[in-house]
Amino acid sequence: MVSMLELALLVPVWWFTRKKYNAGRHHLGLTGFKMRYLGLGAALLLPAMWINALYETVLSSYNLEVQPELKHILTQTPSPGVFVFAAVTIAPLVEKIFFRGFLFAGLKKRFAWTKAMLISSGLFALLHLRLLAVPPIFILGLIFAYLYQKSGSIWPGVLIHALVNALAVIWVFTYAAS
Repeated sequence: MVSMLELALLVPVWWFTRKKYNAGRHHLGLTGFKMRYLGLGAALLLPAMWINALYETVLSSYNLEVQPELKHILTQTPSPGVFVFAAVTIAPLVEKIFFRGFLFAGLKKRFAWTKAMLISSGLFALLHLRLLAVPPIFILGLIFAYLYQKSGSIWPGVLIHALVNALAVIWVFTYAAS
């Protein structure tokens, strides 16, 4: 169900990009990139993960979790594989096309790229519909927008996002098993 909603984000992207503006895939950041941008993404991800771990530690002292439904989805559903596939492949790709290649790129035409980065990252965090997850997802959104700004491609953000989601899945399985 979530995958279908994610894929539905591509409908307005396709319509505006192809039909209204007659633009190509490169306008959405679907272009090649230099490998150094993966290194930059990994370097930016390390402090973000540290901040996220600190944030989760503070929340746990109040018996709160950032995304408690993940543990339930991954450990209680009969086939979590579909969710894992969607989280690690579909979500990063669709979200980067929509939030970076479409929204961020469009906002940059009206605002400075830093303001566009803040707005698109805020919307990215809010549209995950988890109040306690807004701060760490906002930070990730900033990283993804910065990577797009520097590389001109959504792919470094897609790959780093896939890594983040894969690590979250591994963490939940490891944490749930203990």
